Amino acid sequence: MLPRLHARIVAAVLALGVVVVLLSAAPVLARADRPAGPAGRLPGDPAARVALAAARGALAGDGREVTLALRDLALRRGGLVGREREEADRILARPTDGPLDPDGYGLLADPQRTCTVVCLHWVERGVDAVPTADADADGLPDHVEQALAVLTRVHRTYVRAGYRAPKADGALGGDRRPDVYLVDIGDQAVYGYCTTDELLRPGGPYDAWAYCVLDNDYDPAQFPQGTPLGNLRVTAAHEYFHAVQYGYDAAEDPWLLEATATWAEDELYDAVDDNLQYLRRSPLSQPAVPVDAGGFTSYGGWVLFRHLTERFRTAGGGLPTFVRDVWRQADSRRGAPDRWSVQAIGRVLQQRGTTLRGAFARFAAANRHPRATYDEGRANDYPHAPLADRAVLGAGRTTGWGSMRLDHLTSGTVRLSPRAGLRGAWRVRLQLDLPPPAAGAAAVVTTKVRGRPATTRLVRTDRRGRAALRAPLGAATWVEVTLANGSGRYRCWQATDLACMGTPVDDGAVFRWRATATR
Repeated sequence: MLPRLHARIVAAVLALGVVVVLLSAAPVLARADRPAGPAGRLPGDPAARVALAAARGALAGDGREVTLALRDLALRRGGLVGREREEADRILARPTDGPLDPDGYGLLADPQRTCTVVCLHWVERGVDAVPTADADADGLPDHVEQALAVLTRVHRTYVRAGYRAPKADGALGGDRRPDVYLVDIGDQAVYGYCTTDELLRPGGPYDAWAYCVLDNDYDPAQFPQGTPLGNLRVTAAHEYFHAVQYGYDAAEDPWLLEATATWAEDELYDAVDDNLQYLRRSPLSQPAVPVDAGGFTSYGGWVLFRHLTERFRTAGGGLPTFVRDVWRQADSRRGAPDRWSVQAIGRVLQQRGTTLRGAFARFAAANRHPRATYDEGRANDYPHAPLADRAVLGAGRTTGWGSMRLDHLTSGTVRLSPRAGLRGAWRVRLQLDLPPPAAGAAAVVTTKVRGRPATTRLVRTDRRGRAALRAPLGAATWVEVTLANGSGRYRCWQATDLACMGTPVDDGAVFRWRATATR
């Protein structure tokens, strides 16, 4: 969930007396197959200091995502020494690690604990105290019982659906079960976060245990949007999915971490609809922005997984299997596939008889008319992807060659409409000159004939990316040509914020089209 954090934590950071130079966030080394080198191994690794600065900023409420900032610090802290290493350890310490953390990160005196498949930690006095109401007089505050019931359901749902339970953490927190702490983080508008205090070593593997922190009451004064129970539910589902993800690969691409966690919260608590706010920064609203661009776009990427799980509807244990299978492909344990995000998605699509290229083009076309193409598109008023271009065709007229440049995992749609009075057997002849299919280029033609539902077809191009086809025009309301760059080719480990920290091979590709009205 999006950040700002506890004022006491911020004060503790400042109390360390460390002069902070805030640098731009840098991705972390995270793969066994990444080029070997000194990063993450030598004392005083500059990238580790960047990660530390980013974690400070996230805790200070600078707008960074807390879970990811702490994840990056956990992956890099082995490159820190001296007071910087001590500070990193303090930041990553659990809220109950008082002896480790005398400067304010540790929670409170006399924390209490209750467990099912998950262990919940809380206090009944001090600023982090949970509401003390206890309607059934069983000694457990009602809010604790409610939070534990939600977390138990979340855990069991994921495990029943075939996900591995979060990795056991030994005796940390009391025993091997996952730990969740209730802390007043709402005073800085943070709903919750998960991180790991496992010492991760360069070269992996990167399956890690995790602990989570949720707000202690979801007070409406701090969280005016939604209800306390709704906020608890979607935050628990989202953040606990991060704990599940870490058991596969804590170093996975950030966009996949956030997009699938946001997808998961909506699967478990569909009626809350907190995830709809991210559609403003999604391929539905911004088709020219790569899906893996990071930042707020990562959250909006959940709609890609909604599209794919609605298209491939096989389910297990109450959840679609597509996302589960992606995480199985991303699994970084020794002997596991250890594929990075786009690579893992491409493999799962291949297992289902299609390609990333074709699936992404269909996704892009669906985003033009989400009310008709998504199960909840109409009910939840999904935004529709804007047009990149449009043309009106009269008898015998041509548009000439039009073109657009598309980066990886982006799209653009051209709408062709008949001029008023054009009727009957008039058709549109489309000529496409795209990059080759090997570069991920694809096109989808959607035709809306009057009085009928729209029909969609993936265009077959030759190996050079060229195609010619016809579609009704005189009888049509419109014809749309969606051009999509579904490339999954990267030069990886180039210190970018994209998939596999890579530089896309096929960005700026030129897509050309021409339309002619003919009989």
